[in-house]
Amino acid sequence: MELLPRIRDELAFAGNIRKSYLYRFLMNFQLWWPIWVIYLLKERGLSYTQITLLDTPFFILIVLAEVPTGAVADRFGRKTSLMLASTLFAVAVFVFGIAQNYLVILVSYTAWGLAQTFQSGADAAILYDSLKQIGREDDFQRINGRLWAVTSFAVLIAMLIGAPIASATSLSFPIVLSAAIGLAAVPVAASMHEPRHQRDPDEENYFRTVTRGIREAWHTPPLRYIILFSGILFMATFAPLIFLQPFLVHHSVSVGDLGLWQAPVRAAGIVSALLTARFVARAGQRAAFLAMPLALGGCYVALAGVDHIYAYAAFLPVGMVAGMQNPVLSSYVNRRIPSERRATILSVQSVVGSMMLAAMEPTGGFVADQLGLRALFLLFGVLVLTVGPAVLWLWNRVETGELSAAGLAGERPSEAVPVS
Repeated sequence: MELLPRIRDELAFAGNIRKSYLYRFLMNFQLWWPIWVIYLLKERGLSYTQITLLDTPFFILIVLAEVPTGAVADRFGRKTSLMLASTLFAVAVFVFGIAQNYLVILVSYTAWGLAQTFQSGADAAILYDSLKQIGREDDFQRINGRLWAVTSFAVLIAMLIGAPIASATSLSFPIVLSAAIGLAAVPVAASMHEPRHQRDPDEENYFRTVTRGIREAWHTPPLRYIILFSGILFMATFAPLIFLQPFLVHHSVSVGDLGLWQAPVRAAGIVSALLTARFVARAGQRAAFLAMPLALGGCYVALAGVDHIYAYAAFLPVGMVAGMQNPVLSSYVNRRIPSERRATILSVQSVVGSMMLAAMEPTGGFVADQLGLRALFLLFGVLVLTVGPAVLWLWNRVETGELSAAGLAGERPSEAVPVS
């Protein structure tokens, strides 16, 4: 009699993998992808500084709400968190598409940021725990790589479709249409099977879940530095890619063709996400980590030095880093944290990147307004080439020391270091 429920559970957990693909596709098949910056510049009349300042409260909200919403996922269920995420996201996108003034756009950004905090961490956590329930947690990096490939594929198709739709209708129409697509993710999340995990009685308290997650990230040095490194990469890929659309328009690319020019960057992300596990297996974890900031820095220096449409090719490696960074880094972080605080600590990882973006993105917008796009790219190139390898060196030092200590003791480092 016990065999049938167990088989049912295993099938349901395996189904979570497919549903994770579908959920991520719907949340990223957004037709505003190829035109949203141009929409704000041309239809709403905003400057680069104003556009990037919109992201400041967006990411400050993420900083304030990311860990608590991660704890909500751990405490009340990951699929509940995902349902809230897709509902808020759909409302935010709709308001963004009909907004007529800066304040309304700001409100939509606020709801958008809150939606992101409910999704961040919860989607990776439910995937990892589902794999663990069926004894396939070692497949997480490969499957998460595919998940990010699905994400990039959804964006790619949306880019190819969204730009011609905007050219044929208006810049706001594909944004409003995208809200309905996001809303379709709600029933997908509702149909997921919630993994069960053991809970320590002390961890039933909501605020203890939050504080213990933060303390665990801080008091585990390799985890602390790799989360900081992850934030640097997130900031260094996200912020400059915002300016790809203005870069193309500056070089006389029409609105209808914006998707065709941006699609190869996303395609590069798909390829790199699919090949991430193979690349890490051959090059090694440390080499894979170091390759990412070096590639980003080299591309931004090239964009700063060449004022020509052909410099667009430098965005392709940026897309590759964007595709591989999450599968590589999330796999490492997941191996170091326990199930009951997985969503919380993954949210801490997102908080770090959000804090960096909240500071650096408006700075980049101001530099672009005052000195031009090439100065912006130079700023991020110098930043990622200096700070990224320095933080990685700190991580490597403590990671090597921990491995050496474990070797002397005749033990392997534990998967997660508990913090009392």
